Amino acid sequence: MDESSMIKVLLIGESPQLFFRCQKYLERNGCECEFAECEKSITKMLDQRQFDLVLNLHTTQGTRNPSLVELLSGLPTTLFYGLRVEVGYWWVPILRLGEECFGTPALRPGEFASALNVVLKEIRAEANRDRNSSEQFNHPLFVPESSHPSNQVAGIRPS
Repeated sequence: MDESSMIKVLLIGESPQLFFRCQKYLERNGCECEFAECEKSITKMLDQRQFDLVLNLHTTQGTRNPSLVELLSGLPTTLFYGLRVEVGYWWVPILRLGEECFGTPALRPGEFASALNVVLKEIRAEANRDRNSSEQFNHPLFVPESSHPSNQVAGIRPS
């Protein structure tokens, strides 16, 4: 997979080890993962580049800085918050390709793996759709004079 089609993932938490299995899975599936621990680095990373997927296990989010939802609002990013339970995490979908999805049920660890596959497919489909629509508009608008309909109607012949 080339660099432009790689899914960019931001993993947010207190330790990269929390994401070890998840990160390996994502990387095997064509994702480039970066890790952020503190709010300052999260804000800086989000200012510098766009991420397709953000997984947040950070439990101590401050109130001085804008929330991730505010920072990612309007971007085609999918955001999940992880909630620690007795064994593992339940994942709460917050944004899906930039659209709020509040009220969507939390996903248990076993359900999250399947949901992650769906999310990766959606992100790739959206990227392909964007790439195809931009390719359509990048074609030159030149039409040879003899084949242009207005020339034929007006009886103009190229010299």
